[in-house]
Amino acid sequence: MAERILIADDDAGLRQLLQDILEEHEFDVITVPSGEALVRAAVSQQPDLLLIDVNMPLMDGLEAVRQLRNDTRTSHLPMLLLTARTQSEEVVIGFESGADDYIPKPFDADELVARIKANLRRQARVPILNPLTQLPGNKAIADEVERRIKSHEQFGLLYFDFDNFKALNDVYGPARGDRVIKLLANILQDLHAAAQSDDIFVGHIGGDDFIALTPPQTMERLSNEVIARFDREVLAFYDPSDKQRGYLRGVDRFGMPRRFPIVSVSIGGVTNDNRAFSSYEEVAAMATEMKSYAKKFAGSSLAINGRTRDMPVAPDEDRRGQPLTIVVVSPEPLLHEALQPLLSDGRCRSIAFTAVPRLQEIVDQLPDLVTLNVADPGCWPMAVALRESRPALPLVIASPHSEDERRAWACGAYAFIAEPFPPEYYRACVAQLLRLNERFPPTDGSP
Repeated sequence: MAERILIADDDAGLRQLLQDILEEHEFDVITVPSGEALVRAAVSQQPDLLLIDVNMPLMDGLEAVRQLRNDTRTSHLPMLLLTARTQSEEVVIGFESGADDYIPKPFDADELVARIKANLRRQARVPILNPLTQLPGNKAIADEVERRIKSHEQFGLLYFDFDNFKALNDVYGPARGDRVIKLLANILQDLHAAAQSDDIFVGHIGGDDFIALTPPQTMERLSNEVIARFDREVLAFYDPSDKQRGYLRGVDRFGMPRRFPIVSVSIGGVTNDNRAFSSYEEVAAMATEMKSYAKKFAGSSLAINGRTRDMPVAPDEDRRGQPLTIVVVSPEPLLHEALQPLLSDGRCRSIAFTAVPRLQEIVDQLPDLVTLNVADPGCWPMAVALRESRPALPLVIASPHSEDERRAWACGAYAFIAEPFPPEYYRACVAQLLRLNERFPPTDGSP
């Protein structure tokens, strides 16, 4: 059977050229014109390899790779980037997004085919067991789920994924990150061994993603045991000062300084006791959806078939379609004006104060995020008061002086921006802190 290659490129001429080259080498080729179409086709068409152009409108290739790596149905696929940007920094960004290889433009047809074949051979040699944890990998997981579906067994599937793991990896290095991954693997293996049951199956998808199959009636108990033990033992992987502070200082993907909480684990669960599944892909799709729902809550969290255990709602939790409230305290209107693209489509509303108000005036607005411009010195005590009264509220501090950054972190800022700064930089910061694209998918390419 011919191996299937899925190509995503917004240039129709280049798509046709790539298709012609690959079909000459007897590949089965599917082409799509955008990142959004790529994400859909990767799930529905079951390709063996993805060839992705980086520069596409709306959703670029890097964002498409990130989404595909975060989906259990596609996370294992080889993904090759087709890019004209070959500077080392750009290549690193591509690899950090989850790409396996990159092909520079203009490309040589023979080299293109050789790289594709090499990545397919590498994928074919992927071991049944994950080399880091020695747990069953993707193929074994899919086979086990398919077996249970065909035998009409009642089962639950739990999908485990870390929160804030990249920050730990960046600050302490991948060796310590691997130890945290092995911690969760050991916890799952211990629970499996203690259960002494063939009904439980534990697998490692890759990276920080794990799967457990278990009888439906034991899903919640097993998940709570995992959360309790992981939350207790993960603290050992933090330096004493970071552990005492309760967060790491790092840089987000926009290059902006941020505070990242202690690594936690989000768990999405689905069962077939009230519905029938026809394939592993269908089970994985719902588990991914439940995992994404669990991530909306603060700290380690669990969502099974849409139900959640009692836990605090994250500060930026979606209020079911209601616009999010941004309070801006600034003596000049630049910050408020910079938000206009986020306000124009109804995702957010902004309330501006040109003078520092009373604390209660801000709290009464039920803000989802507050920005303080400390060009007005009165904003410093307001930052302290907000942190004491609303410790989980995302707080952005802007300043005309870069040397204020240390003080901003001491006041509990989630992000610090030194003026002058481009308006799109501030908007990107706000959009990320409020997870706008996750809860209100953009239709016009705006952040």
